[in-house]
Amino acid sequence: MKHVKKRHYVLITLALIIFLVLFFLSSIIKNYVNKNSKELIGRKVELADLSFNYFRVSLSATNLMVYETNETDTFAGIRELTVNFDPTKLIKNEYSFSSILIDSSFINIINDEDGFNFNDLIPESDSLEVEENNEESDTPFRFSIHDIKIQHGHASFDDKTVDTQFRLVDISLDLPKIAWDSESSSVGINFEFGKQGNVSIQADVDQIRNEYDIDFKLNQLEFGNITNYAKTMIDIGGIKGYLNADLNFKGSLVRTNEINISGQTSIENFSLWDTADKEVVNLEKLSVGLTSIDLANENYQLSHIAINKPTITAELYKDMSNIERLLLPVTEVDSTIQAAPIQAEADTSDHLFYSIDHLSVSEGEIIFADHTLYRPFQYDIKEINVNIDNINPQNESVPVNFSMNMNDQGTMDGTSAINMINPAIFEMEAHVKRLRLMSFSPYTEYHIARPITQGDITYDLSINMTPTHMANNNDIVIKELEIGSKTQHEPQVKAPVKLGLYLMKDPKDVITIHMPVEGNPSNPNFSVRKLVWKAFSNRLVKVAASPFNALGNLVSTRPEELENIPMPYAQDSLLADQKQVLDKIAQITEKKPQLIFSFEQQTDPDEEKASMAIKAAKKRMLAEKMPLNTEQDISNFNTALAQLEDNDAAFLAYISKNISNADTMELTQSCIQLIGEDELDDEFQKLLLNRNAFLRYYLIEEKGVDSTSIEVNTADLRNLPEELRSCNYKVEVSVK
Repeated sequence: MKHVKKRHYVLITLALIIFLVLFFLSSIIKNYVNKNSKELIGRKVELADLSFNYFRVSLSATNLMVYETNETDTFAGIRELTVNFDPTKLIKNEYSFSSILIDSSFINIINDEDGFNFNDLIPESDSLEVEENNEESDTPFRFSIHDIKIQHGHASFDDKTVDTQFRLVDISLDLPKIAWDSESSSVGINFEFGKQGNVSIQADVDQIRNEYDIDFKLNQLEFGNITNYAKTMIDIGGIKGYLNADLNFKGSLVRTNEINISGQTSIENFSLWDTADKEVVNLEKLSVGLTSIDLANENYQLSHIAINKPTITAELYKDMSNIERLLLPVTEVDSTIQAAPIQAEADTSDHLFYSIDHLSVSEGEIIFADHTLYRPFQYDIKEINVNIDNINPQNESVPVNFSMNMNDQGTMDGTSAINMINPAIFEMEAHVKRLRLMSFSPYTEYHIARPITQGDITYDLSINMTPTHMANNNDIVIKELEIGSKTQHEPQVKAPVKLGLYLMKDPKDVITIHMPVEGNPSNPNFSVRKLVWKAFSNRLVKVAASPFNALGNLVSTRPEELENIPMPYAQDSLLADQKQVLDKIAQITEKKPQLIFSFEQQTDPDEEKASMAIKAAKKRMLAEKMPLNTEQDISNFNTALAQLEDNDAAFLAYISKNISNADTMELTQSCIQLIGEDELDDEFQKLLLNRNAFLRYYLIEEKGVDSTSIEVNTADLRNLPEELRSCNYKVEVSVK
């Protein structure tokens, strides 16, 4: 009896010890973790409470905190952890958990110059290498975990290297089951990112086929979170906007490169500004539809790319544009990269395929400003609409349609065809309609020192280009063009552009130009814009440099008849043929009232005075013989003067009678001596003035030409070149 009692005491004592151990086990473990955590993992850990429910076979821990190395700041933590074990499955040699709940967990990740704040938790001996184990077990490890949940989780990432913080809020994960013999499993993850961003992931895994299917949804993810990262790549002041995505990923767990992506993604309310807080890019919405992105087969098919209301602000300065300045960090890096040796690789271009069913730009705008001129040029191209269909590398003719509003002062529209197999084959037709030209005055003021005060242009352009030949037709109609007064600036182009444009006008005040241009695109210096501008400027300069070619056509006469009005020496009135030339010039001023005709009198003073001396001597001889009392007397006198030859015997006898030694002198010298050099000089100056007066009087008083259209002067006869020493009026034309 005593022996039985002792045995009961032992059992009771053993049971009591086991009960006490189990009862205080949670406290023992909790105290051990709190006291020895630094030795165990190198970090201070605090566990507020740990409890075991032996009847339900569950574990519960609350307020588990892992601290930073400074033992003050928290690194990670869990408010509540509950693990429920299913012991009945042990009968089948399976370790099974009926549920795992992690509630209100958090982690704070920091990256600074020294690295991440969790680097010390990774042992140096850790390796990603998996050791091979040749021993095979006949009995597989059996496990199952049901109802895994993470709720109300939080995560933060503070990247001090770029002064950026990320916050993931209300992280939730729902994994119904994961087991050693599962044919499939699924998991759902949700969390908030930023102020209003939300991420949702639903994944299904087929373990029999080794395939996965993931639905990924992203709503209102803010671009502002990555501003500081963008600043390290481009020189911007900031960005904002939202990213949305609704994508499906399908692939193989074994062949990891086999990934197929479909769905759509979009960017909304996007804005990017420079360091001066000036907006450069603004975008209401960019939408991309992914029909199929097959990474393994390099097959990329998009249903659409739609860009709605994009606005680009481009400003040109003498050193560079604002966009070039924005990209300067990238271009500077590119310019310093040393070219790596080129290694021969297999050509995979034949395998690559892409297609875009439709690409569109709607209601776009370009706000342009040019600060390289004497005054800024500001121009807005609005309502830009572009539609492109069937883009793929095998399409020989991709149709492009475009239209735009030119600063509310005209329109432009057209069509084009792009050859995707050979981009050097290109066709385009464009039409500019009723584009007002006054807005381009900053350019004309810079190049020709004159503004455009009026006018509009209609321009039809066609280009047909192959790799070796470009045919470009330009049909230009400019109506009611008016060029203003000269500015105080020096023109960059010295050619008389205003005159050329004015002379190109027809009687209806219209300039019509048909200008075909050809070139060779294979030439390294080939440029369509330069070719067209060169052809236009050459035509303009040619007209301005040879204005009488155009003026002669107006009055049906030869150009040289208008350029020069010859006259005999000593002429003191206008002859009939000279009046005919002046009549034609008067007709031109009626048709071209903005023209100014300049008449410059040129002559050889010595030859002129010699002729004047002979004529004056003849007048003296006839005056001594003929009366000059009546008009008939004067008429008879002029007739006799015109008929009197230089070698007339009576005239020569008259000279010999009045000049001693006349027989030893030339006739001109004898006549000069007879008249006297001083008197001859006075008469020469009077003749020059009278000629100018006669010409002005005839054009203005008799022909009614506007006095502002006529300028008459005498050349600097003392310094006149030898080739210009003939008696005539040199005619030049300019524009008011």
